[in-house]
Amino acid sequence: MKKNPLIALGLLGLFGCATPAVVFVSPHYKSQHIMRVAVMGFSDFPGQQGSGTMIADIFEKYLFKLNYQVVDANQVQQVLQQQPSAVPSGTTPEELATLNKNLNVDAIVTGSISELQETSEQTVMVDIPQEETSPVYQDVVVQGRHGGLRTVTEQTGTQTTYTDQSVPETETLPARVGFSVRLVSVKTGELMWSGSGSADGMNMASAAEAAATKIIQAIQKDLVGPER
Repeated sequence: MKKNPLIALGLLGLFGCATPAVVFVSPHYKSQHIMRVAVMGFSDFPGQQGSGTMIADIFEKYLFKLNYQVVDANQVQQVLQQQPSAVPSGTTPEELATLNKNLNVDAIVTGSISELQETSEQTVMVDIPQEETSPVYQDVVVQGRHGGLRTVTEQTGTQTTYTDQSVPETETLPARVGFSVRLVSVKTGELMWSGSGSADGMNMASAAEAAATKIIQAIQKDLVGPER
């Protein structure tokens, strides 16, 4: 069985960025009102404990591209742990007000994962051209040794036939990550912007980086303008 790990991975440059991110920016968004943000984490993908933290950690640094001041996650947790909630989420009105008061947070970032697939292998049947050459015979009349004529069979050439033979081949499928992210004002609870996107990569980390880049670039494009 042949193995070609580059079959699918070689297509990353063609398809990794083919699907654009989908974004929404509130008409009420004003950059001067959103300066400090806190990342509250992403919900885990089903059956993948810790995946939300991994994606949130990757996405967090891209917020600097939007000129935000990102509040340290440890500070956020310390403030939330002082709240009476059994499981602090950072999304209740009381918690939002506390983050604004204690850490001067203007908005929080939350997210959810829609796709999470590590690189994998699958076997496919591939048609391999086969070439076969065989002799061509023909009856010919020749002069016999005693003057008579006789018929003999002689090789007069060759012929080549082509066929396809199906053989199993292992191909490597790229990792794929997709997620959505939202920015919510702590003062009003209003959704300021949201974005979703997915991308392929050599592993889940690189796929998440590519998806984060697509989302942030799309948001940056929508945030350009004097009204922002």
